[in-house]
Amino acid sequence: MLRLYTFACEAIMEGNTITGAIIESKSGREAIKAKIVIDATGDGDIAAKAGVPYFMGRESDGKMQPASIMFKVAGVDVERGVFPGGFEETFQIPAGDIQELGREHISKPAGHVLLYKTTLPGVVTCNMTNCIGIDGTNTDDLTEATIVCREQMDEIIEFLRGFVPGFENCYLISSASLIGVRETRHFKGEATITEQDILEARIFDDWVVTKASFNFDVHNLTGDGLDETGAQKEFKQKKGYTIPYGAFVPLKIDNLYLAGRNISGTHMAHSNYRVMPICANMGQAVGIAAAMCAACETTPRQLDVKNVQKRLMELGVNP
Repeated sequence: MLRLYTFACEAIMEGNTITGAIIESKSGREAIKAKIVIDATGDGDIAAKAGVPYFMGRESDGKMQPASIMFKVAGVDVERGVFPGGFEETFQIPAGDIQELGREHISKPAGHVLLYKTTLPGVVTCNMTNCIGIDGTNTDDLTEATIVCREQMDEIIEFLRGFVPGFENCYLISSASLIGVRETRHFKGEATITEQDILEARIFDDWVVTKASFNFDVHNLTGDGLDETGAQKEFKQKKGYTIPYGAFVPLKIDNLYLAGRNISGTHMAHSNYRVMPICANMGQAVGIAAAMCAACETTPRQLDVKNVQKRLMELGVNP
């Protein structure tokens, strides 16, 4: 059963076992019972309500990566334009260094310049809004972040028109409908993936996600640009890595899987695996595992991971 326009707001519990979720929609409040529940909410809303232990943000101080709203501009002469794709990439334009100009002329905490070509003629995606000090699990904070980022758009477009070649006549055509939240809850699971696991390209015995490949993409937690702990252009590990089955199985609570950026991992590891291609592979692995649990009437903690690995390999997924 597919249900759109619906918000999962509470866990249905029998002791330490989750048996479904309470949902809210225009149809009212309803209960959905399930043999297995997968929390792919990003923030782990249902896992938190179920009582899975977690910590917020960075281990040392709880600070979380900033929130953003991406938007598109049209009217760009892409043949003349420049397109810095990462914080560590810059271009010399007539007025100077494009990243330095951004920091000088765009109000804090925005200031970095990230521009991406699209498949549409003259249309460019901008990843340049920035709101720090936001808790993505707090509605007031989400509202504030949305207002801050939308107000930044006009100033960013003015900057692009005034300084960046090819963008002289650009104009806003669309923006994301929701604020983009990078980091909130990190849940504790049967296994925890760490920065060192990624740097070593570790192949876990209980792997279910393979060939995960990205960099440590930690946006500045207190300002614009890249955090000093992040590494994009200079990230050395190019082999990819695996994510263990245990990272998707939370402590304490049965019949529940985690999937997406809320799995069991450290702040630094999270900055790597939180991206969409890796999260999509998590969904494949957890979906297979959940179906097996439901069919065999077993729990995620009891499921033999070798059966999941066998099915993944049949589908062409290998460590």
